[in-house]
Amino acid sequence: MTPFCFIVATVPIGLYWLALAWLHSRPQPFAVDGRRDFIALALALSGVFFIGPGSVTAPLSALTTWGPTVWLLSGLLYFLVVVLLASQQRPRIVVYNATRDELRAPLARVALSLDDEARWAGASLNLPNLGVQFYVDSAAWGRVATLVGLDAERSSQGWARLEKELRRELADLEPTRRRGWLAFAALGWGALVAAGVVLAWRQEAVANAFSFYLSV
Repeated sequence: MTPFCFIVATVPIGLYWLALAWLHSRPQPFAVDGRRDFIALALALSGVFFIGPGSVTAPLSALTTWGPTVWLLSGLLYFLVVVLLASQQRPRIVVYNATRDELRAPLARVALSLDDEARWAGASLNLPNLGVQFYVDSAAWGRVATLVGLDAERSSQGWARLEKELRRELADLEPTRRRGWLAFAALGWGALVAAGVVLAWRQEAVANAFSFYLSV
């Protein structure tokens, strides 16, 4: 891997890890729409795509016609494809800095406040009057829980209300401090420092590669 490719692939991932460190360092859990979470992950991997499939599949005719502008168009196409894929996913709400067991009590309070007919069935929760049905999943690592939709026909308004009220409920929880964010911070800063060292060490090679992509 060339120094330029290493920097392009490493910097977005490093920034993503720092964002995860910030989320896990918060005193209360934080809920985010699953589609936005997917888009953030895809943007973190955009550098890997650029030096991998994006570089290999770049059309020569477009490079000849449009020059360096083709990279901007490719980036826009990548983003639009990511947004399209995100829109086709089941509705989800990702809750950082919380486990499935810790999320059950505040989630029950939110559900009853939105729908007095809300009912649990194991790890699943049904809010019939809100048009929302989901199960609570947890990540194999870290403190991340996910509300995954089960309804075939999603209720966008219902999910938006659920996310809003859940975020408000989580903000009122008793603050707690944990050290899990340190691992993400170390990974993020490690990636950015490594990219900075490579840039300082191989500055000329990076500049030449950058000029090459701009002059294609």
